[in-house]
Amino acid sequence: MKKVHFDSIVVVIKNEPMEYTGKEIEPLWAFEKYGLQKDSIVAFRGNLNVNIENMKDLKDVMEEGKHGTILIKSSDAMNFIIEHFDNPDLKMIYLRQRILISIAKDVLEGASGKKLIRRGDDLHYNEGKLSVSIACRGISSAKVHLGINLSNEGTPSYIKTSSLKDLEIDIDNKKILEIMEEIALGYGEEMDSIERDMRKTKCL
Repeated sequence: MKKVHFDSIVVVIKNEPMEYTGKEIEPLWAFEKYGLQKDSIVAFRGNLNVNIENMKDLKDVMEEGKHGTILIKSSDAMNFIIEHFDNPDLKMIYLRQRILISIAKDVLEGASGKKLIRRGDDLHYNEGKLSVSIACRGISSAKVHLGINLSNEGTPSYIKTSSLKDLEIDIDNKKILEIMEEIALGYGEEMDSIERDMRKTKCL
């Protein structure tokens, strides 16, 4: 496991695979799991297996619940979990979610030489859904999960998906760790830059 500490946020890159079940979006998960007592982004590789009970997007539950109890699934994905404590405001965390997804888009386009489309909080390639994401807030913090398919295996049969394999990106562990690190560090640097800019700006 690799940790990079910025002034305002810590970046964690896990070497070992781990399943994302939706429970990891709960507050203080990074503190309980890794002792991180500050804003954080944790990146890891692993399958997606989210039971409907752990889903936060009520629209998806209402529209897709007829397909079963496991609606968010993938056999192999890269995952990012963000937690911020400064202002657990829903609009703010949605804006931060968009920043993360825009960074991921830039990194993946650079790695593949192919054009991706961002629609809201989703990335698409050739009309296939490449990612899943949710932003939510609690009493003490706000959180984001972003999952990006490495392959199309194990994804929902009723959704056209795409993956890093479709982008012709090598999905061996070394390459995926490099991509996860570039995305996570990009987010950490962006958040830290914003914090520094806030502390040099003269008020009106």
